[in-house]
Amino acid sequence: MLNFGTAGIPLSTKPRTTKNAFYTLRKMDLNALELAFVHGVNIKEKGAKELVEHARKIVVSAHAPYYINLNAKEKEKIERSINHIIKTAEIIHIFNRYSDVNRNVVFHPGYYLKMDKKEVYRIILKNIKRILDYLKVNRINVMLRPETTGRVTQFGDLDETLSLSQELGILPCIDFAHIYARSMGKINDYNSFYNILEKVENTLGKEGIYDMHIHISGIEYGRGGEKNHLPLKESKFNYRALLKALKDYGVKGTVICESPRLEYDALILKREYQDL
Repeated sequence: MLNFGTAGIPLSTKPRTTKNAFYTLRKMDLNALELAFVHGVNIKEKGAKELVEHARKIVVSAHAPYYINLNAKEKEKIERSINHIIKTAEIIHIFNRYSDVNRNVVFHPGYYLKMDKKEVYRIILKNIKRILDYLKVNRINVMLRPETTGRVTQFGDLDETLSLSQELGILPCIDFAHIYARSMGKINDYNSFYNILEKVENTLGKEGIYDMHIHISGIEYGRGGEKNHLPLKESKFNYRALLKALKDYGVKGTVICESPRLEYDALILKREYQDL
């Protein structure tokens, strides 16, 4: 079974509050919301506790702020990045107390900064270990999910993300639109998507397939990879082939739509998946 939902508050939500977002999603027969802490964690502990009762039957995850770089040259930037992920985890932990599926914390690990990729991997691994140690000591029960990234300057191709997840005992966020953009459009057919799922299972076992967190959107790319997200039907990204691969492989978990059309494209994904 796959849950389908949106990255952030659905466009049709009025007033546009997180509480109302849960009602909008249920009304539209969607059941997942990824809290979009794009510019900072904007929900406090008290607010999260008040939101929990409104989140019934909605799978809640969160995306940590975009300006994270666990490979920053400045120590203070690394410390801020670590703190952003921890703050995101603390909010998701509140939702997780009431449902163990509400545990995913998605983040972009960082940038290469023209450094040796193996050295960048080592630095990012070390800094995620620091976060995991803090979460363990403070009994914050979440799943950190490094995301496959869309730009060639960003750490996070598929192999790096899977290797990092395996070594740390965590799970990835597989953003198929990012993988497509990073490949300059080469990874865009049923066999390519199916092969990715096989690689996930071979690296992480059945848990990697039965507890997936997936991002999908239309996307535009250039020589550097991802440029910007697009509505599904305005992009050449072959989301239909991806949905068939997910169905045939028996994937379970959550699909988050990051299209500019949010809930409308999330519904397209859900309905086309159900029709397969």
